[in-house]
Amino acid sequence: MIRNILFKIFFFLGIIGISILFLPALILPKKITLVGGKIMGYWAKICLKIFLSVKINIIGKENIITNEKFFIACSHQSMF
Repeated sequence: MIRNILFKIFFFLGIIGISILFLPALILPKKITLVGGKIMGYWAKICLKIFLSVKINIIGKENIITNEKFFIACSHQSMF
């Protein structure tokens, strides 16, 4: 219960802070906006590991094609 509350506090405060920090990125190049998205993903990963002890396991990462654009859809825990 306490871990869940701490997670929510730190997670949402971090997401709000990152969103405010990268708000000017809406008029800047796309690469800067993508950096903000990556930071949000890292923040979620850190909060999940520290507060909820969630183990993140990515299977098949070596099969991703790096020279093409694509969309990854997750069936669970889609914040990643």
